[in-house]
Amino acid sequence: MKRRDEVLVGVLMTVGLAIAILGTIWLSRGGLSQGYPLYARFDWGAGLKQGQQVQLGGVAIGYVDDIELEMEGGTILVTLRITQKYKVPQTSIAYVLAYGIFGDQIISLQPRTPSPLAFAPNDTIPAGKPAPTTAQIIAQADSIGRSLGDVAEAFELQLVQSGGIEDLRRSIAGMNRLVAQLNTVATEQSRQLTLTQQGLRSALASIDSATVDSTVRNLRTTSANLATLTASFERTSAHLETVLAKVDSGSGTAALLLNDPNLYLDLRKVTTRMDSLLAEIQANPRKFLKFSVF
Repeated sequence: MKRRDEVLVGVLMTVGLAIAILGTIWLSRGGLSQGYPLYARFDWGAGLKQGQQVQLGGVAIGYVDDIELEMEGGTILVTLRITQKYKVPQTSIAYVLAYGIFGDQIISLQPRTPSPLAFAPNDTIPAGKPAPTTAQIIAQADSIGRSLGDVAEAFELQLVQSGGIEDLRRSIAGMNRLVAQLNTVATEQSRQLTLTQQGLRSALASIDSATVDSTVRNLRTTSANLATLTASFERTSAHLETVLAKVDSGSGTAALLLNDPNLYLDLRKVTTRMDSLLAEIQANPRKFLKFSVF
């Protein structure tokens, strides 16, 4: 009798625990209020399961009712069961976000802007790019770590094993020597500039102001004389122009010599005759020169 009671109690506890679990799941899915369906498409690997929450602005408004695998498009069609009292703005985007520390996922509906218009039942909500999962973040971190390891290895190979550090030290030493030489040159140039300035001051101090004044007065006198000479040249030039104008327009001897072409031709004829006469004298001088003693 006692044995049978213990078995009965165990069965009753098991049934009660199962009812509690199933009731919790049923209540989390809306209980008696089934709500209205909305749809969203996500890429494979989103990690969604039936019963996961659907949130709008951080408030649970429904749950994932069904997930259908679409082989041709490489996507999953997710049925969202939204509680009747909630309306989803038409500017909303559906994102798959990690929830908790155990790898659970939720669908977060995030409106871009507030809107009085809402999705009607059986509408499809556009999906956004899913956030990277923990595995993806760890894989990316591993890839970055390997890249850093490769860089460190190459750095060690170039600077340690191939003597790059020693070359760098020699370069730094050469740079220090160059800087020292430049400092020496700058110091010498500064000293030479100081000496030049001192010599210029001495030269300026040795100039006699009286001599400078006398030189300035002589320059002024010379300038005045040049001005007078220039004026005289101008008067002479004007007088010469007047004379030439008279010669060019007058009827005197000078005008005739310059302007009469016949006179030029006559002179050419006389010259030609004189050349012929001289040639004949040279050829037969006795014809023109006769000497008689008695």
